[in-house]
Amino acid sequence: MKTGIYKILNKENNKVYIGSAVDIKKRWRDHKWHLIHNKHHNSHLQSSWNNYGINSFEFSIIFECSITELLVNELKFITLYNSSNSNFGYNVNDPEHSFLNKSHTKKTKQILSFQKKGNKNPMYGKCGDKHPNYMKKTPIEIRNKISLAKKGIATHRQTNVKLSILDVTNIKKLYYIQKISQPKIARQFNVSYATINNIITKKTWRCI
Repeated sequence: MKTGIYKILNKENNKVYIGSAVDIKKRWRDHKWHLIHNKHHNSHLQSSWNNYGINSFEFSIIFECSITELLVNELKFITLYNSSNSNFGYNVNDPEHSFLNKSHTKKTKQILSFQKKGNKNPMYGKCGDKHPNYMKKTPIEIRNKISLAKKGIATHRQTNVKLSILDVTNIKKLYYIQKISQPKIARQFNVSYATINNIITKKTWRCI
């Protein structure tokens, strides 16, 4: 069984579909069954399959990784191939990819759940006096900042900065691919932490 990122290439127009799976070959069988029976969830890919035929498509593994790295690497290769652009790929408005839509799919929830199970959870076994914050009281200044941030109010940064679609796209790339922290991204774009957090948690700019 191979786990990682795969590509479905249309050899006629070079458009690609990028996906990830715990068992890639099983996922390919699912794709083919649904495409052959005209029941695939991705209407753009289904339309091309109907138009070009099965022999025009090539399935290949492009990167193997652990289950915990699937989502990050999937986004990385979608960005690399620009497959969320309908001129280059089939990942546009695809419900399989939560980071291109409004909410997590069942697949994404399963992966996120797996990442946090048992001793994979950073707080596993840390309760009571074993918890790093046991008996520690958060300073009033920090509590106030957290309260304001939750309300979307900046404490030391301007809030009237208007972000463009390109800014939001770059913010998500910095966070998901380059692993830059939200506070650093906020400083880079001269906005509040709450603004960045709202983008990352999809409270705002859901469709980007």
